Amino acid sequence: MLNLVAAVADQPLGVQVSGTPWWREIFPPKVVSLGIARGVGPLVGLERERHPDTVAGVRTFGLAGLIGGLAAMLGEADATPWALLIVASLAGIAGVWGGISARAAPAEGQTIRDIGLTTAFALLATTLLGGFAVLGDRTPTVVAAGVLFLLLYLREPLHAMVRRLGQEDVRAIATFVLIALVILPVLPDRDIGPFGAINPRTAWMLVVLVVSLSLVGYIAQALLGDRAGTVASGLLGGLVSSTAATVGASRRAREDGNAASAAATALLACGVLPARLMMLVAVVSPALFERAAWWLGAIAASTVLGGFLALRRNGHGVLPAQARPRNPTQLRSALAFAGAFVLIRIVTKATIEYGGAGAFLVAAGVAGITDMDAIAMSAAREVTEGAIDASLGVRAVLVALLVNTIFKLIVTRVVGGSALFKLSLPALGSAALIALAGVFVA
Repeated sequence: MLNLVAAVADQPLGVQVSGTPWWREIFPPKVVSLGIARGVGPLVGLERERHPDTVAGVRTFGLAGLIGGLAAMLGEADATPWALLIVASLAGIAGVWGGISARAAPAEGQTIRDIGLTTAFALLATTLLGGFAVLGDRTPTVVAAGVLFLLLYLREPLHAMVRRLGQEDVRAIATFVLIALVILPVLPDRDIGPFGAINPRTAWMLVVLVVSLSLVGYIAQALLGDRAGTVASGLLGGLVSSTAATVGASRRAREDGNAASAAATALLACGVLPARLMMLVAVVSPALFERAAWWLGAIAASTVLGGFLALRRNGHGVLPAQARPRNPTQLRSALAFAGAFVLIRIVTKATIEYGGAGAFLVAAGVAGITDMDAIAMSAAREVTEGAIDASLGVRAVLVALLVNTIFKLIVTRVVGGSALFKLSLPALGSAALIALAGVFVA
């Protein structure tokens, strides 16, 4: 086992003979490669053996990996491994044929069971992995074998998860594929427009980044459904849209009078927003992240703490049935965010060029009312491009967050009522004071 680990990592174990690791003296590289090829099969076969109606188990998959390794050795170096490809195809065909043959014709009145193609494709993959252990880097082979094992082992949870997704959820995933894998690659990567502020590919890449975070929260909420308690609803709602979560919680507080539960949801969602901004900023501008992390982290901690205190006051963690969140990956929403980002970028460039730092902070505050993601991304881009320093970038983000927090406090009072406002004021007020202090100190 130690030899195999060392071979995969390509690192000496500490005992060497004339500068060469001792295990390389005992086991030639081809022997080690065949050993890995032989070891991949039983790992996958172990999972297949668990099924009572399996047509291939540990021995069959072990042979498939070994045969794949031997087939790879038949070809010339740097040549197309035709022998491996042919053997892998035969392994897949054998898997399908074995599945068909293993099931006798059903008796009268019985239904024909679906034989599936999982085992056949697993045999094909195992054969290819065995060959790749000989032809290529061993580390990807071992990693791929582990992934294959997990995909087979997690069959039921994966199927259950897919069954819980509705048509709208699948549409959200499909729209994200369109946004990330179809539109993004074809956009031009050059600066255009006023002040050279618009780079279509960069702008759309930020759209993909923001939408991906929202999609994670949306799908998680869809999978949890009515089982989502206050904590999950607040945290995941903040990942999708903290403003929408605050408005929704405020409406529920006015409808059912449970201000403590609504406050917990709203505050947890508001606490996720600074953490979300940290993740986005870290990707675009590590320099801005280093300056902003402490302030954003303190705001997130104070708000989340307020949410848990409200949850404790509420006395339970279950929310009444609530409306599903709006699909965050609609193409219209993506275009709206891209438009907001481009507009804020142009305004940012103009204010920096003609109005100075003061005008830029005012523009950031106005933008913070409607879209924190766009102004944070714009400030991060300016820091990355050297148009502003990290200190001014942090202040812009904190000004926007200050205005956004005050706006949400107003929402809790106007939409949710005085009880919700009083419960939300300590946490959101603390967050606003921290942001205000950061504007002058950062």
